Amino acid sequence: MSWKKYMVIGLLLLATGCVGEQQPTPVFGPAAPQVKTAAVSEEQFKDQWPLTISSGRVSCVLNSRGGQIVTFIASDGKEYSLNGTAKGSGNFLPIEGLWKPDPTNPPAKKNIGVLIDEGLKLCS
Repeated sequence: MSWKKYMVIGLLLLATGCVGEQQPTPVFGPAAPQVKTAAVSEEQFKDQWPLTISSGRVSCVLNSRGGQIVTFIASDGKEYSLNGTAKGSGNFLPIEGLWKPDPTNPPAKKNIGVLIDEGLKLCS
């Protein structure tokens, strides 16, 4: 082989050696991301409570791109998307089935921002 071929092979080996493999994020075990949750209820938010069920938990976790996924976990364990990042992931149930209509502005829904704000506090 000519020196040019050795040089090309050497550069290719160098380039592939510099690119490290990205390790998958573990789902379980000590290195798994810790999901923080907080209890929320109609009693806590009074007239601002936006759901048809009276309580549950909000959750926030960062996705692989650093986006904040905020969800609502009902007492039956079902998890619903609260923000656009959670909705966009496709991993959670849509909250629309639990979302109360706004009695002052039909057919709009009540402001769900109070739950999103509670969830975002968990990611900071």
